[in-house]
Order: sequence, then structure tokens, then C-alpha cells
Amino acid sequence: MKKYLNWMLAAILICGASVFTSCSEQDNPVKPDLNLAEKLVGKWIYWGYDGQIAETGESSVTTFVMEGSTLKAYITGSMKEYDLWVHNQPAEVKIDGNKITVTMKSGNTTTVEEMTDITINGDDLNYTSKFTVYMDGKMVDDMLYKFHYTKVKDDYSKILIGRWEGTVTSDEPGFEPQPFCEEYLSNGTIVEYQLIDGQWVEVEAEYAEYFIDGNLLFTRWKYAGKEEERENCIIESYADGILTVKEVVDYDNHIYTYTNTLKKIVQ
Repeated sequence: MKKYLNWMLAAILICGASVFTSCSEQDNPVKPDLNLAEKLVGKWIYWGYDGQIAETGESSVTTFVMEGSTLKAYITGSMKEYDLWVHNQPAEVKIDGNKITVTMKSGNTTTVEEMTDITINGDDLNYTSKFTVYMDGKMVDDMLYKFHYTKVKDDYSKILIGRWEGTVTSDEPGFEPQPFCEEYLSNGTIVEYQLIDGQWVEVEAEYAEYFIDGNLLFTRWKYAGKEEERENCIIESYADGILTVKEVVDYDNHIYTYTNTLKKIVQ
């Protein structure tokens, strides 16, 4: 379900089916549920769908804020198949009773999400999502899922800057611990290193970049002659100088977790 992330509406045929049809919905329009809007305010990270844990590669962040009396949304996400790489991208929000429609446009891609059956319990947000993707005005995907989001308050954007060394481990059978080294620069780029003969050597890339929103880290990179690669990770914790970063991946219907345990060596 790596396709999570033009507003198309029609209010046609509601009235006028015959001279005996009334327009009661127009006479009594559904009012926005302002209490629902207030509950949505905050930063929410996509955690799963239809009762399943999502791969971190599918993760996204939606931040709802009240600007005056209007609810606004800002979306962070990475969908390679739809040419989306967005960080705090403004999105339009429409509230119709207990249905919320969020429309985001970026380049030639538009996503429209209709949220219904919304329940918010503390830091847990659950709802039914009708998610539609348009490219160049043409619908290319249409999905229906039950989504689960969690609210986060952490901000690791400043902590992450610097060079980190550590080890990658996994619960995947046969996976051997691997050394890891990357440097995250304040301009949003990454310097990658490879261990050769006991020395860290910089890896040349056409580009390597990242952004971070809450505790979700988005990265993408491309080596000469190869396809672009992308990866999303959850920053689980930072304590006593140790950063713990996790990636959840589904291989052949088996969920594996890869854990980077890192220590900053260069500020």
C-alpha cells in the first residue's frame, strides 16, 4: 500500500428530481463540526491501515493547525510512483459535518482524501479514508482503507544535524550487523560513507537529501547509472547521546524491523 498519499466534487441531482422534490439540505446545510477541528489540531503520523502495521516507507505526516477559525493542513510525505517529495506542503481542508476532505497539490500531482467515521481518543486518530490520486488531471489511483494515525510532539530536526556512526541490526533471519555512517547537513543534504579497510570513505552520489517532520525521517538518494532510492525511518528515541532509528519493511508478507543505533561524532 505504498500509495497513501483537483478537488473533484459534485453537488448535482440533490434537488430538482421532480417538482415535488424539496431542497432540505440546502435549506439546512450541514455545519462544520468545530469541536472535531479542534481535536485534530496537532501533528499526526500515519501508523497503519485496516488493523495492520504500516511499513515506514508508507509513512507520512499531516499537521493540522487552526488559522483564525479555519482548519489548515500541511503534509509531509514521499511517494516516488507519483513523483511526490513534499515537506509541509499546504493542503486545503473542507469540513462537512463529520466528513473532512483534504486536497493537496504538488507539481502535476493532486491527492484528495475524504475522511469519514473519524474517532479521536487522546493521541490516536482512526478514520475511513477514500484516497484518490490525480496526475495531469487524470485519476491514476483510488483506494479505500481504515487508517490509524498517532499524534507526536517530538522534533528531531536540530538533533539530527551532524555526523553519526553506529550499527544496523535486524530481526530478519540471517541478517548480520552492519556498520553505518552518515552525515546530515543543515541544508537538507546527506553525506554517505562506506567502511573500506577500516576507514570511512565518502560515497559519491548524484544527490542525497532528507527532511524530517516530527519523528519521521525521509531520505532519497541516487548514484550514477542507478535508479533513485528512497527510505523512511522512525526516530524512536534520543537518550544519553544515542539516537535510535527504525525502519519497518514487509518482505513476502513478513514484517522485519531494522534498527540503527547511532552516536554523533561530529556536530
